[in-house]
Amino acid sequence: MDLGEGSPRLCRIRSNLFHQEPRESRIAVGDEVRVEFQPPHETGWILERLPRRTELTRRAADRSEAQVLVSNAETLIIVSAMKRPAFRYGVIDRLIAVGLQGGLTPVILFNKSDLAEAEELEIPTRLYRGIGYRVIQTSVVQNSGMEELRELLSGAKSVLCGHSGVGKSSLIQILFPEWSIKVGEVKRKSGTGRHTTILANMYPLPGEGWLVDTPGVRELMPFGMKPQELGSYFEEFTEPSETCRFKSCSHLREPDCGVKQALEDGQITEERYRSYGMIYDSLSS
Repeated sequence: MDLGEGSPRLCRIRSNLFHQEPRESRIAVGDEVRVEFQPPHETGWILERLPRRTELTRRAADRSEAQVLVSNAETLIIVSAMKRPAFRYGVIDRLIAVGLQGGLTPVILFNKSDLAEAEELEIPTRLYRGIGYRVIQTSVVQNSGMEELRELLSGAKSVLCGHSGVGKSSLIQILFPEWSIKVGEVKRKSGTGRHTTILANMYPLPGEGWLVDTPGVRELMPFGMKPQELGSYFEEFTEPSETCRFKSCSHLREPDCGVKQALEDGQITEERYRSYGMIYDSLSS
């Protein structure tokens, strides 16, 4: 049956299909499903959700369940503004852990680069590239970095993620003006952004692939991760942790800790270690 290529259709979920899953995670943006359409072919029933290859999740509102924001994406593009709102290592490192946990490849994008001094931009860029992550620097005002971002998105399944006000919607608008994305303003007093994206929205890219713009995330924490697992998502901790005295070392309070020794030796940065400690404490609580 020909429904028209790219034509959206309203589909309903059978009540007994996901009875063991929380409502927030039953169907997510990016899910691949098997659908049966009913005459006159304008609506359908979702019969099956195919296995998810990757998941970007967050804690649901009641904090007891996971909410899948996006599934089957390949790349998590972590957008951070250099200023307005203020730059924070902790947000980037938390999102890296969330992305790796869900099977996505993190890419770090420093936006509003025109607002930063050269050294302010170079320090975090050198840090994350040194760990092994791809870093892109962009400025909508100067129209810089857009071709590199466009190349990254081409043919891929990507997710933009970051705090409100970092410029995700502005980046999409300049790359794909035909999508008519709503762009908000950063609050003048607090420097925080207004939520211009309420739900995760998927946009098909020219050729192949798609891009998802997620809501600004204030509290996106790894869900279901045990504190002792966190170190495996900090790449530079892997080798030093092999010399820890205790197998279950938290790398925070124990003696003879290889990670703390690597910190003293300058192999691990204070910024990343501080992020690790904050995330560890959050997972413990």
